[in-house]
Amino acid sequence: MKQCHCLLFLLFLSAVALTALPARGYEVLLDIDTDNNPATINEMTNETSALVKIVLWPTTPGEAIGRVEFLLGTTCWWCPPGDLSGFGTDGTSFDYFDEEGWVTDPGFDSGADYPTLLGCLGAGGPTGRVLLWFEPKSGAFTLDEPMFIGEFNAWVNIVPPDCMQPPSDLMTIYAYGEYWNRVFLNGGQNATEENTWGQIKSIYR
Repeated sequence: MKQCHCLLFLLFLSAVALTALPARGYEVLLDIDTDNNPATINEMTNETSALVKIVLWPTTPGEAIGRVEFLLGTTCWWCPPGDLSGFGTDGTSFDYFDEEGWVTDPGFDSGADYPTLLGCLGAGGPTGRVLLWFEPKSGAFTLDEPMFIGEFNAWVNIVPPDCMQPPSDLMTIYAYGEYWNRVFLNGGQNATEENTWGQIKSIYR
């Protein structure tokens, strides 16, 4: 597993932001999949563990996609609460991503980098735990409809006694403080209604 210091982690955040800002024709969404359909996004389950799929979702049909980078993160709270000299506790744990390739579509190269960030980012909240990237082997890929590109297992991370339990969530972070979507395990709150690709397509008709 690759390791680096907190400064390098912040540089990762900057790199993700610079990569994501010019490209507005796609989103990378998480889906607690129940129907094997990438065109419907389910953002909540009452279960304490789930198979989560990663969806490449076009916001502009026919958009050419190049290299994409993002952070997979979860809510992190300090323990003791509010004490930045304590230790960080994550709301969710998830599978290790293969650094040499995690995208299931053979037309893409992909990888993962694991910065070592002890604790939470800042005062606590959304904190990236792995930098994921992928790019089409042909140099560019035209995205016409949502597609699954990967999957992983996630589960509620039970924190030590005397620590506050953070929300068991996951998010795809594309810039500091910004994420494409957020999913919840264990009946989390504020999950949005199911989105459909048909609603997106109707905008461009």
